[in-house]
Amino acid sequence: MVESKQNWWEVRVRRSVDNLRMWSDNPRLDPSNKLITLRDFVEELIDDATDAQNFLDLMKSIVDRGFISFDPVVVWKEGNSFVVAEGNRRVMALKLLRAPEKAPISIRKNVVALSRQIDRDQIEKVKVCLAPSYEDARWYILQRHSTASTQVKWQRLQQQRFIIGVYDSVNQDIDKTIEVTGFKKSSIIDALRYVKIRDIATRDEITKQLSPIEKELVYSHKINMTVIERWFGNTMVREAWHIEFDETGLKINADESSFYIAYAKFLKLMLTKENDLGFIVNTRTIDNRFQEIFDYLPKVSSKDAGGGVAPELPSPIEEVPSINESGDGKDLPRLASENESQKTTNKGNPNRRQLTDIYHQVTTKNYKLHELFKELQKLPIRNYPNVTAASIRVFLDLSVDDYMKSRDLDALIAQREKKGYHECTLKMKLSFLQNEFILDREANKIISELLNATNEFSLNTLNEYIHGSKVHKVEARFLNRFWDMLSPLFFELIELREK
Repeated sequence: MVESKQNWWEVRVRRSVDNLRMWSDNPRLDPSNKLITLRDFVEELIDDATDAQNFLDLMKSIVDRGFISFDPVVVWKEGNSFVVAEGNRRVMALKLLRAPEKAPISIRKNVVALSRQIDRDQIEKVKVCLAPSYEDARWYILQRHSTASTQVKWQRLQQQRFIIGVYDSVNQDIDKTIEVTGFKKSSIIDALRYVKIRDIATRDEITKQLSPIEKELVYSHKINMTVIERWFGNTMVREAWHIEFDETGLKINADESSFYIAYAKFLKLMLTKENDLGFIVNTRTIDNRFQEIFDYLPKVSSKDAGGGVAPELPSPIEEVPSINESGDGKDLPRLASENESQKTTNKGNPNRRQLTDIYHQVTTKNYKLHELFKELQKLPIRNYPNVTAASIRVFLDLSVDDYMKSRDLDALIAQREKKGYHECTLKMKLSFLQNEFILDREANKIISELLNATNEFSLNTLNEYIHGSKVHKVEARFLNRFWDMLSPLFFELIELREK
């Protein structure tokens, strides 16, 4: 790949700063935060006082010395704009100097003062390296931030998230991930395991046991992943906490309640020195005082031990064994209460039992959609995660088809793609609808997320549910969050709404 592109990274071209777009999947940023505006990106960048001061120092340097691009800004073209793969921090500084009113309140006064000291026209265009594609830009930054690089390294979590992004973009094929990243198979598998373990630490069941400061550290990409790896990499811990490693990550066979309590206690020991043990848990103390740490932490029960299984949050739907075909309504889901507070129990709750409930309805003449939606109102996700995952993909496909056929768009897309409608993929259909036939901003944003293969909630993930064999994204919480993300799009396609 490198030789065929004839060293594109050595060539600089001038591009408008205003036409450079921030990379939302930048591994330096927390993927749990949805960043849209320039202000969102800057606020994420300056999340503590040191980062804020470093950023202002960078802006002052540009004002005093001009923009000197010894380190290249690397971009790739996407639509009519250019996405910044390398140099996001510097581009943010340039954008704020040109438009100081977009700065976060916390630094706006400083930014306004700095912007008055520079001729904004002089930084309207900067020299960038234009990568032929996202894949080429990804290759470049992997070389740039490898262990052999002299550049400022990514935090370990940032690097691991980047590996997972590549892994997902190649349909979760480890061999292709090795080819693209140059990382060993063990490093890729470790990323799948330990990022999942870290993400569990951000669940409400754990964070509610932490102090505000501890919670912020858990959410931060600066969390010490090496300590987490050292602890959970210990076979004694995995056996006692009922954790099983496999090729696609790990399985937790523990009772959730006891696991969350023990994990939260471990995090508190890891994040603060003022703990009950009297010393902070790090890689050194895990090695030297392991037994002391292990004995202090609460015991974790197995999932099959019985008693103490974490109770699920209440649902307004009582599960029923089957769908009644007689039409007498005997097997329809029953309301737990007519109280309005019960109606909102499931809304936005990632721990709910079903994707949706009987308080929602769809408006369509499509029989399949109606019946599938009724079944999703009953299907318990935790018991049938793979069925649920595949159903989300099918439901989206049917919804898009219903929208297009009800508006006679099937013939138009077939004409544009120069193939039969049945040969048009879901990706083609979504791209066709975006912005031209769907005007709602939120719905179009969701389509963009679906079409970006590096996103967790992407069409790539949905396709894997049906055509692939990986199962590391079929947890109930993840599926509920995926459905919630898609809901505004379903509102546009089939008028999914509350009754």
